Amino acid sequence: MGQLIMRWKNDGVKTDMPTITEGVTLKNWTSVTNPVDKWLDIVSFGLSDKREGVDYYEKMNYCYKAYTPESCWFFCLNNEEVATITVICDKDAKEGYVHMVANKPAARGLGIGNLMSKFAVYELKKNGMQTAYLTSDDWRIPAIKTYLKAGFTPDLTSEKDFKERWDAILKIINEKETVK
Repeated sequence: MGQLIMRWKNDGVKTDMPTITEGVTLKNWTSVTNPVDKWLDIVSFGLSDKREGVDYYEKMNYCYKAYTPESCWFFCLNNEEVATITVICDKDAKEGYVHMVANKPAARGLGIGNLMSKFAVYELKKNGMQTAYLTSDDWRIPAIKTYLKAGFTPDLTSEKDFKERWDAILKIINEKETVK
């Protein structure tokens, strides 16, 4: 079963840098000590089965021609890197890719996921992207909710079962919203 795809289209409305929550800081790859190690630590929470090595980082990122380490950002809580997002911008194609979004358990439920999605849209617009996409798994309901809030929409055109899978996910999201 392939990953679900979500798409974003630039609406042309200027987007400011999102307000960073108190206690949270944002760091670019170049301002982090041992960024590969920090990245590998974070993505081991949900994006890989275990703590991987440098070859995993290279395999997951350098397959994208527009990837640069500066595409990768860290969100810190009390100065500890607890979440990461990579926003790859292909300036020739004017298409972006939101990649390897992950956070440690300590970052969950604090609004950092929403902040990361807003930041991705900010980066996409700042870099002149007209469209973007991301992939996700069916079970990542909290992440999908943040992507929807940020303006990403389900792509129903790819695989045969995507519509049924999206219908099930949106039903779960709507039921959770009604229960609150």
